[in-house]
Amino acid sequence: MKPHTSEPDMIQGGSGQDGAAAMARYEKRQQARVLSREKRKKQYRFIGWLLFAFAVLWGMGALIWSGYGALKTTAGREIAIMRLKGAIEDRNAAALQVMLRVTDETVPLNDQTLTPLFAYFDQHPEAYKMLDEEFARQSEGKQVYIKGLTSHPPVFTIHVFENRYVFEPALYFIHARVADSEATLVVNGVKVKEEETKDPFVKKIGPYLPGAYTVTAVHPDGKKKTARVELFGGARVREVDITK
Repeated sequence: MKPHTSEPDMIQGGSGQDGAAAMARYEKRQQARVLSREKRKKQYRFIGWLLFAFAVLWGMGALIWSGYGALKTTAGREIAIMRLKGAIEDRNAAALQVMLRVTDETVPLNDQTLTPLFAYFDQHPEAYKMLDEEFARQSEGKQVYIKGLTSHPPVFTIHVFENRYVFEPALYFIHARVADSEATLVVNGVKVKEEETKDPFVKKIGPYLPGAYTVTAVHPDGKKKTARVELFGGARVREVDITK
């Protein structure tokens, strides 16, 4: 079995300015994770205090009961969002399998398919803030996604399913332009099935969960060309040029 090497050990194995810059980026990501974790803890305590306060006032009448019900719904939604972000931060694939709902049977939820999502958040700690902003727009009704009609869906659409909050991730497709029409495509080290398009040099692959991916074109003569693509927000169909 290949021995596991932690990110700090790999960085320290470098030298010079590149090693120092990599270590600085790693420390910045670690600091962002710590701040995010502390923020979630404070939010849990605050929501718990509010629920307790309204529970005490429950006996004051139907009006209070109605307000408590509304608060409970809001609190339940916020707790679900915090759990989602916590599972991503902890790279907890098992927890995400319970929280996420994917209706496309061709997209399984497992350690392998969720790894690109974890990789994206590791490289972009600010993505947690982007999720908060998207959920806020959904709560205010400013972002309504109609499947099949909207080409720029939220990264995660939150809704109630079987009396609990679930998150439906956006599914993305990649149109890869290759230099050789006979080239095969490998995504994150796995050979994938391609769908032909009108252009013989453009191959359609997907769908994929949000995350960071590498797409490699393997030519018949063995030559390889690789491009990196980040699927996180924006258009559902991305064009990637692997000819250069």
